[in-house]
Amino acid sequence: MSYSLYDASVPLAKSALNSLANILKLGEASPNAATLLAARIHDDMLPLVFQVKMVTDTSTKIVARLTGVEPHAWEGEVETFADCYARIEKAQEILAAADKDVINQRQNELVTVGMGSAGTFQMAGGSYINGYVLPNLFFHLSTAYNILRKEGVPLGKRSYLDSFIGQYISQ
Repeated sequence: MSYSLYDASVPLAKSALNSLANILKLGEASPNAATLLAARIHDDMLPLVFQVKMVTDTSTKIVARLTGVEPHAWEGEVETFADCYARIEKAQEILAAADKDVINQRQNELVTVGMGSAGTFQMAGGSYINGYVLPNLFFHLSTAYNILRKEGVPLGKRSYLDSFIGQYISQ
């Protein structure tokens, strides 16, 4: 059995979204839930709500960039936990509809990636996944986890990892 570009991207993004939903639910259940979406690790870093936007946006751009369609246009602000869950659900829907064969054919095809103030770059599909998507997914997911942890939400390593490893082991 071979490990394809699709296997290296879409399932991991789905797991990252599930992990994000899991840690957000724990945050929403905490006594200080009302302040969490605006919480930051440090004053010069962006808040939890931004981390949610980045995990969902990066996840859906996998499908857009590797199938040649326009990225999903997110509407409205993310102001509540319900908004976060709705955004995660929409991202999951987009990933579920991804065409595995088309994605796998794009491993060596150039995709265009916007990198904010650094500009726009082209890179092969496989490089895009390994050099941009996965590091960004894990960075913003870990940052969301760390914000919640800093704010006293009782999270543990399993809160983050169960969505990834749980599907491969029997408990």
